[in-house]
Amino acid sequence: MWRLLPIILLVSCAVNETRETATDGQTPGNYRIVSILDVPLNPPSKPDAEASLAKAFQHGEARGRVEETGTWNITRPVTHNRLRCATYETGIQLGEGDPACSHVRWLTHIEYGTRQTHCNSATRIHTGGGQFTDINSTFGALTCVRVVTRCTGPC
Repeated sequence: MWRLLPIILLVSCAVNETRETATDGQTPGNYRIVSILDVPLNPPSKPDAEASLAKAFQHGEARGRVEETGTWNITRPVTHNRLRCATYETGIQLGEGDPACSHVRWLTHIEYGTRQTHCNSATRIHTGGGQFTDINSTFGALTCVRVVTRCTGPC
């Protein structure tokens, strides 16, 4: 029986991966929020004269950037604490609030930009991004970002 355990675990991951890729980018309805982090947005430390206006955020190993055009990116480690596989997505939401981001009026929806399957208690670095439409008029008011990680499967 113990010799079959690794094979069973591998098969369960393969079945889960097949199910997730079958949705082909569609957002699954049975996800669970596993992490929310509210972080201040700041001007970049070294502004580039030729680049568009941008604001950056960083908290621990989570960091990213939002440009005036609405383009954004994020890099964040995500840890899975189980053997069976699960799929994680990381995204952001933008808002206006106090310097500690404790009272925020969220101006956008949550936009997810990464999607990775984790197995066997793995930590993986999520790197991705997306595009918010129509934030040019509110870009100057943006002071906070909410970093959200959600999961489907045995989280």
